[in-house]
Amino acid sequence: MALSAPVAAPFDPSQRTSPPVLLSKTCQNCFSLKIRCDRTQRTDICDRCARLGKHCVFRPARRRDNSAKRDSRIQALEQQVQDLLRTQPGSIIQQTIPEGAPSSASIVSSTPSSIDAPPNGDVIDHDILTLERAETLVELYKSDMMPHFPFIIVPAEATATNLRHESPFLFLSIISVASFHDLAIQEKLSHRFKYMVSEKVLLGGDDSLSLEYLQGLLIVLAWNQYHGRSKYYSQYLQLAVSIAVDMRLDRTPMRNKPSNPGSKRDPIANAVGTATWGAEEQRAAAGIFYISSTISKLFDKMNTFPCSTFVEEGCRALRQRGEFQTDKDLYHIIRLQRIIENIDTVADQSLSDADAQEAFLRTRSELEEFRMHLHTDVSDSHLLFMQFHTAKLFLYQVAFFERSLQHNPALHLNTLCEGLDSAKAFLDLYLWLPPKSEMALTNSEWIQLSFGVNLAAKFAIVSKYPSVEQQTRELRRNLNIDNVFRHLSLRIGALVGRASDGNKQKDIFYHYEQRVRKIQNWYERMVKATGSDSPLSQQASVSPPATGNVQSIQMPTQQMDANAQSLGGQQLSLSSTGYAQQQPMSFANGNMAVSAASMGLTPLSTSPFSSSYSPVPSIAFPDLMSAPGWDMPFTIPMDDNAWVFDVTSGYQGMNMASPPSDGTWGSPNDL
Repeated sequence: MALSAPVAAPFDPSQRTSPPVLLSKTCQNCFSLKIRCDRTQRTDICDRCARLGKHCVFRPARRRDNSAKRDSRIQALEQQVQDLLRTQPGSIIQQTIPEGAPSSASIVSSTPSSIDAPPNGDVIDHDILTLERAETLVELYKSDMMPHFPFIIVPAEATATNLRHESPFLFLSIISVASFHDLAIQEKLSHRFKYMVSEKVLLGGDDSLSLEYLQGLLIVLAWNQYHGRSKYYSQYLQLAVSIAVDMRLDRTPMRNKPSNPGSKRDPIANAVGTATWGAEEQRAAAGIFYISSTISKLFDKMNTFPCSTFVEEGCRALRQRGEFQTDKDLYHIIRLQRIIENIDTVADQSLSDADAQEAFLRTRSELEEFRMHLHTDVSDSHLLFMQFHTAKLFLYQVAFFERSLQHNPALHLNTLCEGLDSAKAFLDLYLWLPPKSEMALTNSEWIQLSFGVNLAAKFAIVSKYPSVEQQTRELRRNLNIDNVFRHLSLRIGALVGRASDGNKQKDIFYHYEQRVRKIQNWYERMVKATGSDSPLSQQASVSPPATGNVQSIQMPTQQMDANAQSLGGQQLSLSSTGYAQQQPMSFANGNMAVSAASMGLTPLSTSPFSSSYSPVPSIAFPDLMSAPGWDMPFTIPMDDNAWVFDVTSGYQGMNMASPPSDGTWGSPNDL
């Protein structure tokens, strides 16, 4: 069957002077059937009509005559909205809509307080901040804050004026986190940043795939404690991850296969690829991995931006170039974070005790090699050292508490001692900071500090167990957790008071202080409940050994961490070997791979100290150690549960004046 020609012939400019006739995109046959009409083979007939041999007709498209009036009316309405945002409170706006628009479209203004959207212009234009103050904040960021998050580098020659005009989103993010001395201004800047994210990132379309937006989000994520107590943390993080993934920062930008130019699934399909990303993109990719991985490990969440080989190669290239001093530390930070990610294998319940022990020793060896490398490759990065000590603490949290070794601390004394020593090294790193310099700490560093204080309190409690109290006494004295609580409360409490209206709830440091006090109160209640610091228990723990053939108990001599103090004085050693050559650790719920005798300990039944304790004290600690929360990094055990030991009404409600570990109970029959 012969195919008929279309109704409208192609437009020939040489023969006509009138404008071309616009045809509809769908032929009449496809339109009546409400199906898709494609013209991939020919331009004068659709594929379906050509295949079926039907008469294909494209009718002229209908053009709306009021389009010009409609556009002008929309522009007028938009202009009135902008004028409303600039209006002072109480003023009335009445503007005339262009001719042809309904007279009822006039708009009556309201006060800006009822309108959430910010006006046009930046924070300098609207006198939220002066340009001189902005210059000071940018310099403060470069000198004090940037070393804590070296993934976004602001060059030394960059000024607030330059950033304001060239990178307004990045400029706003920097001054919003650096204005921590003035809570009122910081709240206004955070509010502006929230709406700028909505306008530029959420509603920006393909234009949102910009390095500037990713850098600004990373800065706010790094110091998110200054943006509404992390209220939008997850949303900002996923936005940053989506931008990084769409920009292909986790892989090479080179395209091996040509993509469809009309593809709408890949907004950068037509972008010209290069062999590798630039230094700023490489730092940003490493920064988003660091943030995502740190939060996922400490809060037991999924890491939505895993580290790729390309990210590691980028950090290695930055280190070789050495454009900035902090670029040399990025590779170490990423490598250390990869070690932290592998620590979870120690707590895998599907592993046997032997496999878990092997994973623990392997990870500990990696951290020791990393520490030796840091000593040879000198670095003054506070972020790197704090991350290293966090990794050590995280390893002992997983290996000791998540494997429930606290139930038998005497059989895992070396691990307990290492945990106490690591806790002291971590807390010393914070306490050595100059006063008020912690205001520049990132959100991740504050989370790490909370984790370290919580874990130090847990190790201090377990170290008071009667069977290990004497062996851990010197380490516990060096840790001095009571003094740590005092110093933390005073230091963080001195930062509270930024709110001009006196509302402490708005100040993030008030909540940090309350967190420290909450852990301190829990620690003191635990000590009081177990009575481990009572005079009789102290006397019992230092009583001389009974005569007879009893093996002496000694503390392990070890090569302490660089920031930890050597024990000195009393050299109480568990065995003749150091920590690095300690006996293999063993785990709960399985066969113990090492006995008390092999560690230099006398079995508890023949211990010289067991005669000083009544048989009852062993009840106190196992009940407390079985409480939920020991296996969680930030959970305070028994904090939300009824206390097993109600000290106010007597031990376990028995109206006894002292707990079992006080040594005043005669026999189990007294229960």
